[in-house]
Amino acid sequence: MTNVEERAPSKTIAIIGAGIAGLSAGCYAQMNGYRAKIFEMHTTPGGVCTAWKRDGYTIDGCVHWLVGSGPGVNYHKLWKEVGAVQGQTMLDLDEYLRIEGPDGHALTLYSDVERLEQHLLELAPEDARTIRAFTGAIRRFTRFDLPVEKAPELYGLRDKLAMTWGILPFARQFMRWRKISVGEFASQLRNRFLREAFASVAADAPEFPMLALIMPLSWLNKKTAGYPLGGSLPFARAIETRVLDLGGSVQYSTRVSKVLVEGDRAVGVRLDDGTEHRADVVVSAADGHATIFDMLDGRYVNDTIQGYYDNMKLFPPLLYIGLGIADPLNDVPSTISGISFPLSPPIEIDGKVRNRLTVQAYNFDPQLAPEGKSVLIVSIGSDYDRWEELSHDPERYRAEKEAACEAVIEALEQRLPGVRAKVEMHDVATPMTWERYTGNWRGSYEGWLPSGKNLMMQMSKTLPGLENFYMIGQWTTPGGGLPPAVSSGRHLVQILCKKDGREFVTTEP
Repeated sequence: MTNVEERAPSKTIAIIGAGIAGLSAGCYAQMNGYRAKIFEMHTTPGGVCTAWKRDGYTIDGCVHWLVGSGPGVNYHKLWKEVGAVQGQTMLDLDEYLRIEGPDGHALTLYSDVERLEQHLLELAPEDARTIRAFTGAIRRFTRFDLPVEKAPELYGLRDKLAMTWGILPFARQFMRWRKISVGEFASQLRNRFLREAFASVAADAPEFPMLALIMPLSWLNKKTAGYPLGGSLPFARAIETRVLDLGGSVQYSTRVSKVLVEGDRAVGVRLDDGTEHRADVVVSAADGHATIFDMLDGRYVNDTIQGYYDNMKLFPPLLYIGLGIADPLNDVPSTISGISFPLSPPIEIDGKVRNRLTVQAYNFDPQLAPEGKSVLIVSIGSDYDRWEELSHDPERYRAEKEAACEAVIEALEQRLPGVRAKVEMHDVATPMTWERYTGNWRGSYEGWLPSGKNLMMQMSKTLPGLENFYMIGQWTTPGGGLPPAVSSGRHLVQILCKKDGREFVTTEP
């Protein structure tokens, strides 16, 4: 392998956004002799992969499980290359999600598929055939690995044949579970509790495909989707450290207002303060809508791209409430994605009557709270337009935030009696908060909502008519998430190396 340090720096790459995609691109750029300059509007790395402190507590805003946390899938190699997993303690929790019913029943999506299957059959023996089809798919996909090391744009005939050959044994299952939504699967179940429980999994996203539920369960089963102890911010900072150690730079509190274009060639960026930074290549790892329609004034759009932003559905923005609890919450089950419980009576939260609420107890991560205490987080799909209107009246905006928090605490009392008296800290982030700190269009924290039609879809990294410009990150991959972020940064640099006639190399710290 070529020694990166012996390769003279060449082209400068201006990267907009220090989220995981931007940091990843910075790492691989530096490994391959490019000079990466990352510009970040916020004060910390990570983008949506972030956390914030309040009164001694840490509210984590992102990572629940990380594909590639351990060996066994290709993503692990990528995370090692960008320095994200070395020295990290990864927790493999037993429960992915717990859905409780009003009569004491609970559906627990266990990480172990054998335990999950036994549990489901005990709950609903009348649905044995459907259950075994579901758990059988989880088992089958534990043997499937996404081919993520090479950019699809660079696939030759041999690569395509190899990929087809690798996918062929899974093609039937892949197509079956991609086409059926979680809600449609739930409707096939005869057991009423199981049917209602599965339907609640994707209540805010009725088109959410079963494949997007099965794949995480298969990764959890093989213990390669763990939680990094300490959460999102230390994880992001580890990649930032890798960028800096490789010689790249990250400039914070610098919002990019425009991509500089000369003769339909991107030549740099202009910041909000009016300063300009020239570069040979410009890469946006930032919000897609802001990039295309604000930084580039909508000049490089075709019908396909316009159709994405006119017609594709977004992940609903979140009302995100964090509570610091003066209790270790040892009696609350530790879950990856939370505990969903019924509300009786229903409670109005954020302008909508809620019959069910999901709470995540971070009792498994002592780094997020003072000793003997813990953090609870409730995230609710919210209405961007409602909060955007409220934001124009600061006093009313604050009052609505407090009212939402009060309603959530009232609801939690039904599941955790006495919790109100233990609340030492509360913090409310609205869709406007996400938009302000991450730039995400309409506060959508993960971009395009996956469906049977767009799952695994690869959007173009380039814009029509514009040279030396690329887009990476969640706005080029429906479903978003951390894995496509790291792979898109790697793929981008592979494309640049191919274009410049140089060998693509990688190293590990």
